[in-house]
Amino acid sequence: YVAVMDGIVMGGGIGVSAHGSVRIVTERTKAAMPETGIGFVPDVGGTWLLSRAPGHLGTRQALTGTVA
Repeated sequence: YVAVMDGIVMGGGIGVSAHGSVRIVTERTKAAMPETGIGFVPDVGGTWLLSRAPGHLGTRQALTGTVA
């Protein structure tokens, strides 16, 4: 399926859209997994997605909570 992410995409929205075979993300997109702010592990495949981000970017974001 084709998923378009534009604007604020959080939690379950990432889970539904980030696993599409075609992902379109605009320059206005702000993606967040707010559950990590209270110590929860990202659900909906968030850890799977972060582990496959290029250049250890996902590892850095997962460990520090920084935004790329």
